[in-house]
Amino acid sequence: MTEPRYDAVIHAPNRLQIGAMLAAVDSMELSRVRESLGVSDSVLSKHLKVLEGAGYVEVTKARGAS
Repeated sequence: MTEPRYDAVIHAPNRLQIGAMLAAVDSMELSRVRESLGVSDSVLSKHLKVLEGAGYVEVTKARGAS
C-alpha cells in the first residue's frame, strides 16, 4: 500500500467535488456537474481538462450530441 499524499491536482476544492460526484457513477452529464458546483461552462471545462490530463476522469461526447 502506498502512503497517502497531497495531490494539488485533485485537492483543489472544485476538482475534489467533481471527483466525489463522479466516484459514485459511471457517467454524468456536464450540465449536472456544472449546476451542482454552481460554476460556468468555462470554469468546469478548465477543471475537467486538468483532471483528464492527470488521468482522474475521462471526458467523452455522448452519441447523437452535436
